[in-house]
Amino acid sequence: MSAETEQVESPVQQDIATAANEMRQNMGAVKLSFSWLGTQRKLSDAQTKQAADAFDASTDLVKASKRLIDTTHPAYRAATAIKSQAQGYWRGLTLPYPQEGIRLIRQQDVVGFEDKMREFKDQLAAASSNLQLEYESIKAAARDKLGQLYNPADYPATLEGVFSVTWEYPPIEPPRYLMNFNPELYAQEQTRIQQRFENAVALAEDAFAEQLSEMVSHLIERLTDAPDGQPKIFKATAIDNFKEFYENFRRMNVRSNPQLETLISQANNLVSGVTAKDVRNSKTLRQNLTHQMGELQTTLSTLITEAPRRRIMSME
Repeated sequence: MSAETEQVESPVQQDIATAANEMRQNMGAVKLSFSWLGTQRKLSDAQTKQAADAFDASTDLVKASKRLIDTTHPAYRAATAIKSQAQGYWRGLTLPYPQEGIRLIRQQDVVGFEDKMREFKDQLAAASSNLQLEYESIKAAARDKLGQLYNPADYPATLEGVFSVTWEYPPIEPPRYLMNFNPELYAQEQTRIQQRFENAVALAEDAFAEQLSEMVSHLIERLTDAPDGQPKIFKATAIDNFKEFYENFRRMNVRSNPQLETLISQANNLVSGVTAKDVRNSKTLRQNLTHQMGELQTTLSTLITEAPRRRIMSME
């Protein structure tokens, strides 16, 4: 017998490799970035010492900072709301990738993503302009509240260009010139990128499984009567969220885990045709759903616990 034994991939590994290859063919990388107004500043050494002395504390163990503006001001909150919406849209349309700040987007979604991000960019520019109108009064309020800690140098003269959102599509495949320049290095890079995409498959599986688990747990909690025996308030979103999740899973599914696909389909079937009104009006329906979702949750928990966890080696 040969001293070397050929390593044979398991069916699970083959499924993952196939899913990773499909990802590489159909998806690209997208990165979202924001430029934002700093709202806190570290106190100077002298100010930190003064604060430490007030408590008879050692300066090297005390950290102190000041808030520059009231972040609850409506004009500022309007800008942060747009930022949150843009981030939510980006995350909802994409899948995780084992490189910080980067996610994977389907090539067919890029045009729609571009249009939506331009909308967010225009909305943020308008919110920034509105905030500029309130800027002097916001700084005046900060001056009153900060007292001796107020420093005009902490604030930009204008908010023009301070708030912005940008997005890009960074290359994640090995550069083609390496094929001729150094074929061995090119092969190594191909292997490294393939491993990243296999890690991306694992991250996608985990994300879908954990999201489903959270939704099932929330639904069971809302279906369970209160301690006094009265049904809890049940909102339509508890059902609608399942339908939205199922559609998103079908759209983004990497087809690497048949058991997860089955559980997600089962969860969707359990709430298919069910309305919030039906749930409110039928104790029997609530009890049946609670039992069925409980069984599904048990199976899902086992899947999450026993699924082979892949270490994400590269997060640069």
